[in-house]
Amino acid sequence: MVVEAPKPERLAAILFTGIEGPDGLSWRDESLQNAMRDEHATLVRELLPRHGGIEVKRLEDGFLLEFEGGPAAVDFGLALQSALDARNGDVAAERRVVLRVGVHLGMVMHRDGDVFGEGVNLAARIEALARPGTLYVSEAVAREVEGLLSSPPVRLGRGEMKNIRLPVAVYRIDPPEHRRRVPLLSRMRSFLGRRSTAN
Repeated sequence: MVVEAPKPERLAAILFTGIEGPDGLSWRDESLQNAMRDEHATLVRELLPRHGGIEVKRLEDGFLLEFEGGPAAVDFGLALQSALDARNGDVAAERRVVLRVGVHLGMVMHRDGDVFGEGVNLAARIEALARPGTLYVSEAVAREVEGLLSSPPVRLGRGEMKNIRLPVAVYRIDPPEHRRRVPLLSRMRSFLGRRSTAN
C-alpha cells in the first residue's frame, strides 16, 4: 500500500458545521435524524462551489470544509445560516434544524485526502463552543473580515465562553438580518413607552 506523502503546511480557513434539533432536542427517530443530516448535506454542497470552498469530509452531524481565506469562509457560513433559516420557515417544527459554525485561519497539512494541524483543531473547538444558530470565528478570521461586514464581529466575553480557554480570542459574527432586527425592536419599545407615558 502506497501512503501519500504529506504536503507542506499552508495557511487556510477551516470551517466546521454541526447540526442539531431545535432547542437542543433530538429528532424523534433515527430515520428523521438521517433525513435532516442529508438535507444539511444537500444545502452545504449546493452553496459550497459558489464560495470557492472544498469539502474535506462529511462528519456525523456536519462537515469539515476548507477555504482560501476568512472572507470566503464567513460568506459561506452566513449564506448557509440564512438558507437554513429560510428552510426552517417552510417545514414542520419536528423537521427544523439549527446549525453551529466555527471558523479558524491557521496552518494545515494535507495527507491522504484529509487535513490536519492546529488550524483544524482550533476550528473544531470553536464550532463546538458556538451556540446553535451562530457563527463563531477566531481573531485571525475577524481581522480578515474587518470592514467587509455590515456590522463588526463581536468579541466574546468570559461568560459567553463558559470558562473554556482557547489560545485565540473568539468572535461572534451576526447575520445581517439579526442586526437589522435590533433597531426595529428598540424603536417598537420606544414607541410603546411613549404611548404608555401619553396615557
